[in-house]
Amino acid sequence: MTRRRQGAAGCLLIVLLSGVAAPGEATDLKNTIRDLYGSQGIILQPIPLPFESKASRFQASSLQGLDQLNSQLTSAIGVPSFSSSVTGFTFDMERGFPVQTYESLGPLLTERATTLGARKLDLTLTYTRVDFTKLQGRALDNLELVFLRDDANEPCDPSQPVCTARRDVIRAKLRVDLREDIVALIATYGLTHNWDVGVVVPVIHIRLTATAHAAVFDQFGNSGGTRFGILPIHFFGPNSTPPDASGGGDETGLGDILLRTKYNFLRNYDDIIPDLAFLVEMKLPTGDEARLLGTGGTTLTGLLVASKTYGQWLTPHVNLGYEIDTGDTRQNAIRYALGVDARLSSGLTVAAAVIGRLKPDGGEAGDHITDLSLGVKWNPVTSLILRANVQIPLDKNSGLRADFIPMVAVEYIF
Repeated sequence: MTRRRQGAAGCLLIVLLSGVAAPGEATDLKNTIRDLYGSQGIILQPIPLPFESKASRFQASSLQGLDQLNSQLTSAIGVPSFSSSVTGFTFDMERGFPVQTYESLGPLLTERATTLGARKLDLTLTYTRVDFTKLQGRALDNLELVFLRDDANEPCDPSQPVCTARRDVIRAKLRVDLREDIVALIATYGLTHNWDVGVVVPVIHIRLTATAHAAVFDQFGNSGGTRFGILPIHFFGPNSTPPDASGGGDETGLGDILLRTKYNFLRNYDDIIPDLAFLVEMKLPTGDEARLLGTGGTTLTGLLVASKTYGQWLTPHVNLGYEIDTGDTRQNAIRYALGVDARLSSGLTVAAAVIGRLKPDGGEAGDHITDLSLGVKWNPVTSLILRANVQIPLDKNSGLRADFIPMVAVEYIF
């Protein structure tokens, strides 16, 4: 790599990493939902003697319910789709030196089999905004948890008021605000004519806040729960857990770094057989999991990439592979994509793709995620490319979802 390329890469990296917050006392943003009512869960107002106190009857249920929702929410955040390792231009060897080929400018979030070209450097700076709105089809600003008494399913005499009180529940209404802003530097370098290596360095700003209001209801849905005469059996009071709670905050820092390599092992064989490549991607746990800046684990992904350009303007492509989570096999996933990019003019390309991730051994929120990706690339001058893309969920009732995910980027080849 020439000094000019090294200097440009170094400057962009410094600019990107300047947004990382200085190390300090890390906050446990990951457990915002779990800790809304403290480490003991919901404890109601104690009933004075000689009555038996029911204050802690909902403690275990509330702790379990909040922890389960917390896990569903945070485990589904994951790693967003970054820009493809496919560059806007490819360079083939002709008469001993690289010559730019004139095809489409490539896809945006999926892969094409072609590589950049020997001793070429591509730098891309992207910005992605993710505003999550739903979890398993439920609106994040209108979630509800229902907590039962710890003896709710034990047999008792239904004619007794104490037995009736076992059917009381606590309903907690929650409003969750979860947003991510991601700036990423993506560098791809052509080691040889058909072998690329690359790195993705993301800086993430994440905001997670939650508010909750809890109230007691009887088995018929009446507010206030069961009463013994005029006295309520379960209620919030001055010596109980407060019914209203809030928590959360913002974090900014380095996310999980991705290392990539792609080898194009079959190219221009004939008019029918597609170009083929194999891509390997490793995600490193460089982001702080407790601050929701990373997933806390290392993953290794292998993708088989097939593509074919027709008439130098239309390139359909298929990606199929498997992602291995070294820390939790339940997070292993089949990854697939089917897309096409089309060259409308020498400086304008549009792209569309269906992108999916399926966890065969899952069991949590978002075991099968499918998105539609639509985007455009524009080459206004020389080696500069501007990108814009939007991801639209095709299955809004699966996992943690945004209504749409916009992404803009600027790319330059040295």
